[in-house]
Amino acid sequence: MQNIVRILIQYRTSTISREAAILTLVLAALALTIAMWTQLKFAALPNMMPLTVGVLVLDILSQFAPQTPTVRAVQSMLFGVLYLAITCFCGVLAAYATQRFSLPLQDQFFERTDLALGVNWFDVVHWVDDRPVIHEILKLAYGTMSAQIALPVVVLAFLDNTDEVRKYLLSFVIALTVTIAISALLPAASPIALVDRTTFHVMQFTGATPIDHLMDLRSAGSLIINDRLGGIATFPSFHATIAVLIPLMLRRYRGIFFVLLVLDAAMLCSTITEGAHYATDVLAGSCLAFAAYFLANRVIDAKNHLSGELLVMYPVACDTAGATRAV
Repeated sequence: MQNIVRILIQYRTSTISREAAILTLVLAALALTIAMWTQLKFAALPNMMPLTVGVLVLDILSQFAPQTPTVRAVQSMLFGVLYLAITCFCGVLAAYATQRFSLPLQDQFFERTDLALGVNWFDVVHWVDDRPVIHEILKLAYGTMSAQIALPVVVLAFLDNTDEVRKYLLSFVIALTVTIAISALLPAASPIALVDRTTFHVMQFTGATPIDHLMDLRSAGSLIINDRLGGIATFPSFHATIAVLIPLMLRRYRGIFFVLLVLDAAMLCSTITEGAHYATDVLAGSCLAFAAYFLANRVIDAKNHLSGELLVMYPVACDTAGATRAV
């Protein structure tokens, strides 16, 4: 029992929960298994080694510095950001690999759903295309996704809120895993497949599903992807998930929260225009953010409650673990 208590003590001080680590490993295993099974290869992948080595070197160097709250915050931030980078890497590979299942495209269904919601994608995009200033604002908001993904880790780590960092990382990987699973079962080419891009004045659709990749993935036989990978999942929109999840995580910090509300309202709109998503994708992605956040909170709170009870029941083990950690 003392060993269990020691494990739980270590869990309470770690920014990455075991559940989050397991889900990332699941994504990696899924990508590798399907890629081998379907003879899918990637010729141009981002090199994760410099980031990994850099984080490990900085962590080693930080061990020689006085263990102040700032140093501990930097350590938490470094490993949190590294975890996000690795998870995104595994997620993109898994998203590409699962499209090899080649299930029927659901674009007609999503288009009908949009119309039922009172949204006509073509009308919305042409309206923005006729207003270059609005287009630039939405495009800028759309491009903030990567920075926003890292923001909660940085803010919460420097506020010494390890528990919230842990909840955020678990929420993120839950949402990413579910997005990949749903998009494999309900694939779509997005509205951009139905239009001639040359008819637009300023619209660039930088976040649109790479149609050539999607169609190649759906073909039989071996395949080598030579180009830079993009967002292959259409439904639900992961951009929309991030636009809801980040303000949700930082809602207690009003200064940041109100800025995020404005920025992410624009990002939700840009998901339809710059990302070429159906409104249905945006709605589903937004709902997924709340579901992932709720589930992650339940899991982390339950483990915290259990570890708290055990630490009360076995204080000797707690002291022993603390002494070991001090040495």
